[in-house]
Amino acid sequence: MIRRNYAKLFQGFKTRVLSKITAPTLIQFINKFDFNMPINNLKAAITRLAQQENRGLP
Repeated sequence: MIRRNYAKLFQGFKTRVLSKITAPTLIQFINKFDFNMPINNLKAAITRLAQQENRGLP
């Protein structure tokens, strides 16, 4: 969440908001089209990716 605005310029604030929107959207896109999973399984996707990295899988 955006609690405080530490950006010096409005451009920095816009970048922060855009990144907070883009990250979950990208994860949902990957879930839907690569793993053929429901869109709202963000927590499961993050957990699965972390487990794959720990095992050294691609």
